[in-house]
Amino acid sequence: MTTKARFPVHCNGHKRRTATVVVAVILVIVMMVGAFTMTRMPFVAAPVAQTEVTFTASDRLLVVSPHPDDESIACSGLIRHALAAGGSVTVLWMTAGDHNVIGPPLFWKKAAVTPAQFREIGHRRMQEARTAAAVLGLQPQNLVFLGYPDAGLSSIFMRTWSSQPYRSGVTNTSSVPYADSVVAGQPQTARNLLADVEHVIASFRPTVIAYPNSVDNHPDHQATCLFVTAALADLQIDSRRLEYIVHADGWPRPFRFDPFADLYAPPAVHILGLHEEIIRLAPGEIDVKTRAIRAHASELLPLATLFVFVRRTEIFFVPSDLSTSSDPERTARFLFPVNRTSEDDRTVIRSVTVSRDGSRTSLAVETNRPLNRLEDMKLFFFPLPGKGSFSRAPKLYVVYRGGNTTADVTDLGSPDTEEGSLPAISSDIGVTFVFDDRLTGGAPRGLFVCLEKGPGRIDTIRSRMIWIAVTSDP
Repeated sequence: MTTKARFPVHCNGHKRRTATVVVAVILVIVMMVGAFTMTRMPFVAAPVAQTEVTFTASDRLLVVSPHPDDESIACSGLIRHALAAGGSVTVLWMTAGDHNVIGPPLFWKKAAVTPAQFREIGHRRMQEARTAAAVLGLQPQNLVFLGYPDAGLSSIFMRTWSSQPYRSGVTNTSSVPYADSVVAGQPQTARNLLADVEHVIASFRPTVIAYPNSVDNHPDHQATCLFVTAALADLQIDSRRLEYIVHADGWPRPFRFDPFADLYAPPAVHILGLHEEIIRLAPGEIDVKTRAIRAHASELLPLATLFVFVRRTEIFFVPSDLSTSSDPERTARFLFPVNRTSEDDRTVIRSVTVSRDGSRTSLAVETNRPLNRLEDMKLFFFPLPGKGSFSRAPKLYVVYRGGNTTADVTDLGSPDTEEGSLPAISSDIGVTFVFDDRLTGGAPRGLFVCLEKGPGRIDTIRSRMIWIAVTSDP
């Protein structure tokens, strides 16, 4: 959760700036140690097979970027190839990148400590994005800034489906504060953000859409994936989907500027078995990508960590085919995409299964031991009914105490609604939750699931929220 920086009341401005600079220096040292470690790690093995991304003059590419710089890091080559084929390209930025405590002290020689200063960071980072876009060959009319809270997208998706907006801890605003945003003044709620994303997609009608993959470690990237997935499900637009990753443990390797090396997928993607698609960059395109990344000057730390993504290939992933007929163990890996090395260190969630029976949808969570009566399991269950929009569908929050025959359920989208209950079937291998269609708003076409709390490691490792398509009853 984003929190506002706090300092004693008696501190003067000089002490505030000093404290922020000290924090920035410490963070840089930590990154330097991590980078040195990763440069000594072995290369990841090349994949068995890859498909190359191709474009035609009729293609319309939409790149959805959580922050100013992600479009240059992950999609510079993709953008250049689409333009070279005669296609059109639009970039949509979800946030202004204003939650930045490292860049200002190092680049602008000024530490941000007030909401106004953090908003100024957002303005400057949007300008850097415009400069980078020009380097990539994009026109100003093809750039769309929403300006929602940096480091707040996940909380918005999970918690703000009612009329109560999210307040940023750094800009101290509950509405979009940027005049150059296309939705300036918009209250920062999940319904508004989803409507804004849907408006851009419906207006542009992309044939190809690039956005983050759900296994990306950054919460804003995970939430961007959720908003895009929900928007496409709502609009039922059959665009070709390419997902990218920026944040992953020990990746990319080697962790240094290496423009003559290929970019290989992080280990989690190999575990999940996602199909990979690549863009090959010619030397001139590598130079353009380098200059586009350089335009994000406030993000370039002494190690120039963004340049580790300058390779002769860019890699994308075809979205997972998770559905009620998918491998339940693979579904669990999407919730916790971490490669455990021993049985003792594994998450207690072994499989997650969704099934339909008449007018009921069941979610079965298998564990490697039963829950005792002192343990809770808390989960988010957001269905997309066959009729109506996802925005207006129930956003169910379920709380279960081990051994009970029912679980408490609350609709986060209707906070005034009284808390209810649903059947919970406990066994030695887990628990199954049963949702009646009256509770979910009808038979769901799909649903988002996230385990917020549970036994063992789930208490310390919150799962990702994932999308599961619900197949028709046999």
